Amino acid sequence: GVVVINGSEAIETVKDKLYTQQILAQLNLDIPKTLLLKHPIDVEFVQKHIGFPVIIKTISGSFGKGVFIADNKKQLSQLITMAEITNPRYDIIIQEFIKDSWGKDLRVFVVNNKVVGCMMRRATDEDFRANLNRGGEGFPYEVNEQIEWMASESSKSLGLDIAGVDLLFDGDGYKICEVNSSPGFEGMEKYTKKNIAEEVVSFVR
Repeated sequence: GVVVINGSEAIETVKDKLYTQQILAQLNLDIPKTLLLKHPIDVEFVQKHIGFPVIIKTISGSFGKGVFIADNKKQLSQLITMAEITNPRYDIIIQEFIKDSWGKDLRVFVVNNKVVGCMMRRATDEDFRANLNRGGEGFPYEVNEQIEWMASESSKSLGLDIAGVDLLFDGDGYKICEVNSSPGFEGMEKYTKKNIAEEVVSFVR
């Protein structure tokens, strides 16, 4: 009988990046091609079905940690070998690299299936990741129908009341990179001048 904002089931779902991608794919939402890494890795299979470069991610993680890029088969094999040595029971996914989004992405803040803030994050160095906690910078970004629909549908399909949806630039459109159940909003407020805290409190009330 207690009201819960972002229930435990939804939080558990988005903690698993592979399961999240599977749910989004079932609804025909645009996501990068994604594979669960099986041991021993078949590098030729990865090249055939995804190609290089590829993104390598731990199934659970945030702030851009546990995310790497491999430009070729040799780098991929080396990264996997390192993962095996440091954590023999690793869970890793391999994902298509979306070249149009090198060093930049969108963070969309959703409350009750409604977009309340959107910013573009951009790396200030040559890194492919744009996370603010890695030194990236933010810019307000105008929400269009596609962004609104993709972000709200992602949030709704995963059962989240509050979500941070990360979108990758892909030509004239976008692909859903990740969905977060506990998105920070300090950067969002700083760069968009939106009062995200007020939106959250209003919804909770």
